Amino acid sequence: MTTWKTTKFPGVRYKEPGTRRFKGRPEKYYSIRYRRGGKLIEEGAGWESAGVNPQTCSKLRGQIVQNIREGQGYFSLKRKREIEEAIRLTKIEEKEATEREKTPLSDIAEKYLEWSKHNKKSWKDDLSRYKNHIKPVLGHYPIKNIGVIQLEGLKKKLKAKGISAQTVLHCLTLVSAIFSRASSWGLYQGENPVKTTVKADKKFLKIPDASRKAFFTQDQADTLLDDLEARSPQLHDMSLLSLYTGARAGEIFNLVWADIDLINKFIILRDTKNGDTRNLHMIPQVKKMLKERIPEHMKKNELVFKNRNGKRIQEVSNAFSRAIHKLGFNKDVTDARHKIVFHSLRHTFGSWLALQGTPIFNIKELMGHRKIEMTMVYAHLLPDEKRKAVLELGKRHGQKIVELKKKKKGK
Repeated sequence: MTTWKTTKFPGVRYKEPGTRRFKGRPEKYYSIRYRRGGKLIEEGAGWESAGVNPQTCSKLRGQIVQNIREGQGYFSLKRKREIEEAIRLTKIEEKEATEREKTPLSDIAEKYLEWSKHNKKSWKDDLSRYKNHIKPVLGHYPIKNIGVIQLEGLKKKLKAKGISAQTVLHCLTLVSAIFSRASSWGLYQGENPVKTTVKADKKFLKIPDASRKAFFTQDQADTLLDDLEARSPQLHDMSLLSLYTGARAGEIFNLVWADIDLINKFIILRDTKNGDTRNLHMIPQVKKMLKERIPEHMKKNELVFKNRNGKRIQEVSNAFSRAIHKLGFNKDVTDARHKIVFHSLRHTFGSWLALQGTPIFNIKELMGHRKIEMTMVYAHLLPDEKRKAVLELGKRHGQKIVELKKKKKGK
């Protein structure tokens, strides 16, 4: 049995078990002894090879005895070690958190978009908004460096491109969601910088004049479609579809042939912005266009409109803005609400419905609005006398909606 040996320091002793050697001799294991509450306590201080010696043990014991006497600090070697370990782990955690917050928004956004794909019906909208609007402006910033100034810069750049106030709000909301997820995943610590900005923009969006104003006249629509047909037959077809059904760009990108019913003349939108399914009614020109687009070996789950790689389209081609510029539709227009963009085709559909006397609740259903407040932007266009709804567009504007030319297969 190994016996304890005293040192010249009170309360410090050691033993040499013989199972370990240090510098050619049996290694010493030190302990300290002290009284707390009248009870003798002994704690192991450690091995000689770890740097423990009588002097360090005496110093540790003296501090513990003093703490017990004064009633503050650690009262045991065990508690001292626990405190030191907690401090060590905290420092490591803080260092790791600092390193994580140096991660650019683009890296965290990739994780968020993967999560969104499996948890949100609107994940494709998230992907499109991030790729087209957010990443070019904020993607390179470390997440900790994104604040109100950067978010205001995002708003300014989007509005300068003619992006609607509603879409700007959607983009800010997406950035906020990325911050919230980053926080829950331990990738970000601190306040969500988007909250103040989004709150202010929601107030802005409630101002009646914040809604998009511009819509096409019939002559402008005809001219644009003629130009687009020469530039890009596929872009022409997507524009025709939006103009005469009110479909959003994202809804058009998601269309598959299983959703097209040429016999009953309607289109089913299953993956809408609001998460609801709705039907679009076809006028003859839309039916003709879709019929001519049917591929020779069509599969039901095949996309109606594809990019060059046969995949889902992510954004409207720049050919649209080039056509608008060439035709001068945005010449001398400085207010983004009055600029013509692809979404103006959908807005034109709603405006034409209102102008021909369609009841406001019918417009709401045809546009796929969740709330009637969204549809009220068309109320000022309603005439006193009410007429029939969407299929009347084909008759009312039937002088020359679009004379479609036959296209080669696959266009």
